Amino acid sequence: MKTYAIGVDIGATKTNFVLLRNWKVVRSKKTFTLKTKGKLIKAVEENIQKLIFGIPKSQILGVGIGVTGPLNEKRNLILNPPNQKYLRLCPLAKIIKNDLSKDFKIKTKMDNDVNCFTSGEALLGAGKQAKSVLGITLGTGVGAGMVINKKLYRGNFGSAGEVGHMVIKFDGPKCACGSSGCFEEYGSGKFFKRKGVDPKALSAEAGRGDKEALKIFREYGSFVGIGLSNAINLFDPEMVVLGGGIANAYSLFIKEAKEEMKKRIISPIARKNVKIKRTKLGGLSTAIGAALLWEK
Repeated sequence: MKTYAIGVDIGATKTNFVLLRNWKVVRSKKTFTLKTKGKLIKAVEENIQKLIFGIPKSQILGVGIGVTGPLNEKRNLILNPPNQKYLRLCPLAKIIKNDLSKDFKIKTKMDNDVNCFTSGEALLGAGKQAKSVLGITLGTGVGAGMVINKKLYRGNFGSAGEVGHMVIKFDGPKCACGSSGCFEEYGSGKFFKRKGVDPKALSAEAGRGDKEALKIFREYGSFVGIGLSNAINLFDPEMVVLGGGIANAYSLFIKEAKEEMKKRIISPIARKNVKIKRTKLGGLSTAIGAALLWEK
């Protein structure tokens, strides 16, 4: 019986790897994401080999890969990722399958990274008890996925959930996607970059009571609240789960976010009852969700 599944989360700055046995993490690794296609693929393949060292190959279901979207509807081609342009039109899962199969037969699947994040949280994490979960990641970019009754909602063409590219300020900064004033420009690390600060360092300063740092996080929280309100008005989820590196500073911005949501969520029932949670699975959530692509 095959009991192992591998999950890979290829983020803009770091790549996480997990090995699941009976849907529990037994091994994990983290590396920096290399910035060229060839070097990235080689590093991913080498780390998969290290992760499964000593594991009987016959017991491995396959490799699941979470990557930045959008993907084509068959989820076998990365289309035009705004923050990882070197992966444009790359059939990444197929390449990795072919390369690894020179040593042993392996199957691969690929999905949008935030779909994987949301699946991980909906099936094993903060949203395990919820019927519908909207997962939103706040990091290098802003992404979202929607799980309804434990099944991902993908949309007609496989690109549902691109809330990071909802326009929340039409005359705002130019976004990598080609539009202007996207939620991603205000809800991701790009907001802090324009301020000339690093969100992790700023979080530490805010934790020490620095007034300017706290002010920046309050402003950030207001923008996050606007973006979340739009997403909640659109999807009407039972729960929203926040992940990504900036979600580690949840306590510094969530008050202002919720204040904006009270003003902007159209349904009084949703306004009162929608739950906002932090990731339970932490930095491994997307890699876990990628491995869960092999869950039957």
